[in-house]
Amino acid sequence: MQRFNTLQRRVEGEPGGSNGLLSRALAELERALEEVRVAQQQLVDNRVQLEQVQAELTQQYQKYWELFDEMPQPYVVTRTDTTITEANQATAELLNVSQRFLPGKTLSVFVCEDRTRFLQDVARIASSEESAELRLKVRPREKAPLDLVAKVRGGDALRWVLVRV
Repeated sequence: MQRFNTLQRRVEGEPGGSNGLLSRALAELERALEEVRVAQQQLVDNRVQLEQVQAELTQQYQKYWELFDEMPQPYVVTRTDTTITEANQATAELLNVSQRFLPGKTLSVFVCEDRTRFLQDVARIASSEESAELRLKVRPREKAPLDLVAKVRGGDALRWVLVRV
């Protein structure tokens, strides 16, 4: 803007410059600069709004994670192939595996009886997108097998509540 103002003063200071082609070009340049300034201000405003939304989303995610992780019952979220995407602390304690190592493991690896039937049941539940109960025998790492009832809700992601029998 300073360079533009300097050019404009030079043109206005020259004889006949205010009516010439150069004056019209400078007037057009002034309009273009104003449009750029307005667009820049809109970008700054949009960035501030995005930062506020990001902060709110981060806060909501933290709140969700605290609720999820502090549930007293083992709760697991898996893909339809039983690959764990999320598991709360109660699940980690039940399966005797550190919570940070559970995502990426398949829940079926802990099933110690008739995995084929288990996987067929899971496929059926996933395709129906309804709730179901499964009786399972799971083997926690380095512990004796446990009988569980799994309450499963189907869909793209399966949500499991595990209850000891």
